[in-house]
Amino acid sequence: MRGIDNIEHRKLIQIFEKYKYESVAVKTASEDDLKIYENMEELDVLYTCFKTLLLELQRCVKDYEVKKRSTQSIIHKKLRRIKNDGDKK
Repeated sequence: MRGIDNIEHRKLIQIFEKYKYESVAVKTASEDDLKIYENMEELDVLYTCFKTLLLELQRCVKDYEVKKRSTQSIIHKKLRRIKNDGDKK
């Protein structure tokens, strides 16, 4: 899976902000301008969604690792008991 580069996204936002400033100064509005604004809004929503999902994934991985270690510990403890009980017989 390929992630979204934070630096690349910030650079794109900076370029967009510069474009907005320049287009306001020139006072031009076109279909392309509308498309640019819509696309940037969508990109921002997608970026936010990606970051949220990434944080959730990291939390799940951490929770999984904690649960895995706990379960392994219980299994090993039970196996030692079973082995010790078998050796006593």
